[in-house]
Amino acid sequence: MADLDACDACGNHVLEARRVLDATVHECELCGHLHGPAEVLELLELQREAEALGCSEFSFPLARFLDRLPGVKLLGDSGGNEKLGTMPYLAFELSDHRTWQLENLGQALRLMRGELERDWMIEFSFEYQLGFELRTRGDGKAGHTQVEIDAARRDLLRLWRRLQGYQTLSWWKRA
Repeated sequence: MADLDACDACGNHVLEARRVLDATVHECELCGHLHGPAEVLELLELQREAEALGCSEFSFPLARFLDRLPGVKLLGDSGGNEKLGTMPYLAFELSDHRTWQLENLGQALRLMRGELERDWMIEFSFEYQLGFELRTRGDGKAGHTQVEIDAARRDLLRLWRRLQGYQTLSWWKRA
């Protein structure tokens, strides 16, 4: 990829290189087409979609994944806020009132304990209906440092990537 001299989409020779998640991505300055590793390009496309929708680029990939799970409905998400010192979270409900997706998420968090920088948990809440929030343990709602928020944001991407793989495993597929 380092010797890329022309855009595959339009043939333009002006490509801007940048580092994303330890990979080099080239963006065509004419048409905006991205060239690079597929997993990084997928993330960049989701971040572009999040920006167009006015959503957080940090929580959007995982939020979109959760919302597409059978029996899960996303209620809200946040990528965190540096100025307020708040951590990222995802809120959802079980639209079919069955707990198997909740069990899958809990199992995934257990399996990923050693990979995540922060401790994550699924917390239940009750406003007008039973809901759940995926958030960091000990999240006091405000006063978190930029370092803590950045660590949680990196975890959101790890969770998103790993859940995509777990979704193909037999323990995840049970209904």
